[in-house]
Amino acid sequence: MLLPLLRFHFAVGARLAMRLLVPLITAAFGAGMLLGTDFVTSLSHVLFGARASGGTAVLFAAVMLGAAAEAAPRVCRGLGGWLRHLPVSGLAHRRAAGLAIAIAQIPLLLGLLFLAAFASLSPTALLADALKLTVTALAAALCVTPAERRWAARPPALAAAVLAGSGGWETLGIAVALLVAADLVAGPLARSGAPAVHLPRASRGTLLELRIVWRALGTSLLGALALGLLPLSAAFAFTANNSLAPEHVRMAARLGAGLAVVLALAQMAEALAVRRPAWPWSRSLPWSAARRAGADALILGGHALPLVLLAARIAPAALVILAILPFLSVRAAGAMRRAPERRTGAAGEILFEGGLLAALAALLPWAALLPLALVPWALRAAAERERRQKVSRWLELHHLAAGDPQSWSAS
Repeated sequence: MLLPLLRFHFAVGARLAMRLLVPLITAAFGAGMLLGTDFVTSLSHVLFGARASGGTAVLFAAVMLGAAAEAAPRVCRGLGGWLRHLPVSGLAHRRAAGLAIAIAQIPLLLGLLFLAAFASLSPTALLADALKLTVTALAAALCVTPAERRWAARPPALAAAVLAGSGGWETLGIAVALLVAADLVAGPLARSGAPAVHLPRASRGTLLELRIVWRALGTSLLGALALGLLPLSAAFAFTANNSLAPEHVRMAARLGAGLAVVLALAQMAEALAVRRPAWPWSRSLPWSAARRAGADALILGGHALPLVLLAARIAPAALVILAILPFLSVRAAGAMRRAPERRTGAAGEILFEGGLLAALAALLPWAALLPLALVPWALRAAAERERRQKVSRWLELHHLAAGDPQSWSAS
């Protein structure tokens, strides 16, 4: 029974990787092609070359932890159901779920290995980078897997994720030892029951919605912000390690800020579409559809705002992205309301529209003012999507129905 369980979780992780992270890696490759081969080569040497330091190891750990936190709710959703009745120990369930979360990070690993190939001149160095990234991915997966003693397993797992990429073979061996120790300490899969239903006291309006959003996002919010730091780090490395004309520095700052906002909004909207879909109770409140969509746009845009302000440290010209932030936030709020109808979810629509707007704002700063005139139209479109939602519809999880005794379509 253990081998079928591993195959099941392997398929879950592979399908999740293709659905969630492949579009992000594609956007990253598109940005690299837009900036040119020199930028990719410079970035690869900064991350994997002789100038790489412990800061890059922390960056890798943060990025993979964010990706793992994004994948964990989808992998672990429903683990307390019929799967727990299989003749397999709780420890095997927890390790299989951790394997699926690690497999979901494969597109990210392939993208980083592509950069490592530019900086590594020998197969031995490339093999070392691959092993370091693999250990980091496994440690990040262990950090977010729901285990009975996760509080005891997280510190050594986090240390292993950082140490894996911060040194040579000796440091990698220490990281593997810490990862094994964290796995032994974590214990079996934690049992989860139905969450308690309660309302926060003295909460009204946007404050109530903000608390619901924070509760729904959880660690996915940190993962979205960490993902947004990737293009900012690339823009900072590109401008700091090359002699560029001032207009090129400003262009890199605008492009990094735009892509950071797009990636963060895509991840947050995708997580909210899964964890906080439309439910009948929200329709009973005295709020219009435009009010609900606008509140979501305000919350999403507010969380993405710090990324633009951080990009201003590269060049103040990055503040131009503030002009397209309202439009992108409203479009993200609308994309959340059509996510169940699309195989690409909410992220696909945001990445497509936002990537084009970010590139346009980077090349033509004055064009960033044009989306401001489209904000009222985008708000009406999002409100119309909100009104058309059927809160009583049945949406099955996106997995193969064959072999699932609780699936109606399989019978």
